[in-house]
Amino acid sequence: MKRIQTGRFLAAIFFVALGIFLLLINIGIISMEMTEAIVYFYPFLLFLLGGKYFFDALLPSTRRKKWTTGVLLLTFGLLLILDRFELIDFSFWSIWKLWPLIFVMIGFKFLGRYRKSQGFSLVKDHSYNKPNWQVHTMNDWSFVCDYNFDFSTTLIPEEETVITLSGFVGDINIIFPDDIPFKIDGTAHVLSATIDQHNQDNVGKGHALTYKTDDFDDALQRIVFYLDFSVLDLRVDRI
Repeated sequence: MKRIQTGRFLAAIFFVALGIFLLLINIGIISMEMTEAIVYFYPFLLFLLGGKYFFDALLPSTRRKKWTTGVLLLTFGLLLILDRFELIDFSFWSIWKLWPLIFVMIGFKFLGRYRKSQGFSLVKDHSYNKPNWQVHTMNDWSFVCDYNFDFSTTLIPEEETVITLSGFVGDINIIFPDDIPFKIDGTAHVLSATIDQHNQDNVGKGHALTYKTDDFDDALQRIVFYLDFSVLDLRVDRI
């Protein structure tokens, strides 16, 4: 049996319910008091629907990503709910005030296209430590990421491999063999880094992190990490 798409199903239910609702008002079965109750509670439906679209988009198995619709409905529904509780003044026709969200969505679209080998995601948890895992150039953005790299368990290409990681919070652990040259360049507002027993801890506006092995410049087989996070916890060991 062919699966009905969620969006079409919800739209169908909405129009059927709207038609029945208007019909019942016209023949006097539904009073104006009930109408006011429905007007009061519909923002909660928008909020829940937006939440469904948004969190469905985070699932890797979801084919059609509707996170933009989710963000819009979540924000619109939340503002209407706050209006219902008289915390702010926001009506249905105030939706035009949400136009700055367009720039937010465009920004996330660009971030999504910026990646190469990895997809856009809010949360990532990846371990590269299995025997003979493939070392390759990587460019990844994630809101929160937990990465574990072990380069002692695999063969490293006879070339420069560049791995670029960025996001809001990064927890990154790296293990290098003693004979592999590497360089790490990064920035973070909150930084805690231990690289080959060298420690660097900083809190404040943008702190730079730079480290490279003595044999890096003359090596062909080498690895480069570029890191850009607001909060970064980095540990690098050599074995």
